[in-house]
Amino acid sequence: MTRPITNRARRTYFNNPLVEETLKHLPAALEHPASTAFRDYLVQNLHHNSQSTRLKAAEYISARFAKDGAIDLDLARALKRFGDSRIGREILYFEYLQAIPLLQEIAVRWLAALPEAGGNRQSLLAFLGPLLGGRSTDKVAQSAVQTFKLLGRLRSPKLAHYVPIWSEPPLEAFLYILARMFPERSMVQVETFGGENTVRAMLWPVPCLPELLKAAERAGHVSKISQLDQYHQFTLAGTGAERMRLLLGGVEPVPAKASGLKPPQQKVPVRHPSTRLKEEPVAYVVGEAGPAEEGGAPEGKPQNQLDLFGQPAGGKAATKRGKKSHAG
Repeated sequence: MTRPITNRARRTYFNNPLVEETLKHLPAALEHPASTAFRDYLVQNLHHNSQSTRLKAAEYISARFAKDGAIDLDLARALKRFGDSRIGREILYFEYLQAIPLLQEIAVRWLAALPEAGGNRQSLLAFLGPLLGGRSTDKVAQSAVQTFKLLGRLRSPKLAHYVPIWSEPPLEAFLYILARMFPERSMVQVETFGGENTVRAMLWPVPCLPELLKAAERAGHVSKISQLDQYHQFTLAGTGAERMRLLLGGVEPVPAKASGLKPPQQKVPVRHPSTRLKEEPVAYVVGEAGPAEEGGAPEGKPQNQLDLFGQPAGGKAATKRGKKSHAG
């Protein structure tokens, strides 16, 4: 078993979430960073009795979080630091969305589109049917619901009835995800950020974003927040790798004016903080088009998409309708 493993993201199938096993064992990738070595570690340490079951589960986990033969060590460090906590599960949910495009599509187009009262299993099966061509809809539905429940995105008050949980993320998870979404020092419009498929799939209420960005500025991850005319935008401090080290490696934040960081020439032009920013907004475009763009975004504006330029909704956890969430 020496062939390097990499994630072959599949858009038409999802099975065996293995959430608890991932939370427990992924930090060991820091000692076994090669995907094949980590897979062998999992085969020896997973709790399943059967050797063949352990091997199958090891293949799923190592492939899901590997790229070019190496495990995602930022995720391993994050889970080692935050463990099985709400922060750790928020981060892991984000990484599941990145690793499994089908799960992100279900989150964006079905879960986030559910009304406040929720929906039933039949609505999920009806959504998946055309998407999967009628193949394995029951298995995919079961795996998706299990993942959403274990990672705090869905509750089931009665059998086969599902209610989405909209909530403000812990700051540490928000900073991790900012570093992953924006790998370069960039200027980002708040409205553009709030409209990202990732933010919608995470079930973050948009009104909580301004306060989270202010907290990110205090933590040294955002160098400046500006509101010029009708534009509300923020500038990230340093590269994503630098911000990740600040979050996970105990690096002290460097004041923006003394950091000496220069933006990449091919990216958005960012002037020295002492110079007034141009009033012309610059939007940062993240990666490829998300799954919702491929299949068509849901009709109508989600209920949480409120005015970004009014008063912030504060730092309290909120549900889709602005009610306090009791989710952990």
